[in-house]
Amino acid sequence: MLGPFDRTLQKEIVTLIRMPRIVIPVFAGLLVVFAAACSSSSSTSGAATPGAPTPGAGTPGAAASIGLSSVAPGVSQPVVPSFAGDPELASKFPKTVSGNPVTGVTTARIIDFYSALGTADAEVVKSRQALAAVGINLDTVIFGSATATVAGSPVSFQAIRVPGQDANKLVDAYKLITPLEEGETLSKETVGGKSATVVRSADGYASTWLYAKGDIVWSLDTSSAEEAAAVFAALP
Repeated sequence: MLGPFDRTLQKEIVTLIRMPRIVIPVFAGLLVVFAAACSSSSSTSGAATPGAPTPGAGTPGAAASIGLSSVAPGVSQPVVPSFAGDPELASKFPKTVSGNPVTGVTTARIIDFYSALGTADAEVVKSRQALAAVGINLDTVIFGSATATVAGSPVSFQAIRVPGQDANKLVDAYKLITPLEEGETLSKETVGGKSATVVRSADGYASTWLYAKGDIVWSLDTSSAEEAAAVFAALP
C-alpha cells in the first residue's frame, strides 16, 4: 500500500509527464533528491533557499523538512546533496495564492542539479545546445519550484530564471526547445490578468501555461483554468 509520501511522489511523476521538457531533467532530479531525504529522520532539503517558507504537506520537500522516522536506528542514511539557492528568484515567488500560503519554495542552478545527480554528459550537452540556440548559457540558468493551494488542492508551479536576459526568448522558442505533440498549438491568452502562452491540444485541452516577465518564465502544468488563473494572478 502506498504511504502519504509515495502517493505525493506518484502525483508529482504524473505532473512531470506534462512538464516542459526543458524542466523535466531538473524536476526529475528533485524527486530523486527529496525521495532520498524522505528516508532520513534528520535530513532536510538542501535545495531550499534560506529564509524561504517551510515546505508543507503534499509538496516534494515536505517529508524531508518535517522529518520522518521510517528508518530503523543504525541503518545508514543517504547523503542528500546541498544546493546554493538563488535569493533573487526565491523572492519573486508569491507568499500566498488564493489566500493560502505558498510552500516549498526551492531554487538552485540547473547545472548544480546535473552535477550532484551525476547526469550523463550527453544529456547536459543536449540541454546546453538547446539553450545556446536561443543565446542562453546553461551555467547561468536558475530553476525554482513551489506549491500553492487552490480550491483545496495542491498545485505545483515552476520558474526558470535567465539572469540579465529577456525570458520571453524561452517562450518564443518554446517549439524549438520543447517539440509540441501532434496537434498541439500555442495560443496567447489572458490568464489571471497576465498575458500568457498556453499549450493546447487539437481539441482545446490545456496542458501547460507559461508567463514571462523580466528574466523569469513561470510555468504551470494543469488542465484547470481555475488553477492557472489563481497562480498567475498572484505572480509579480
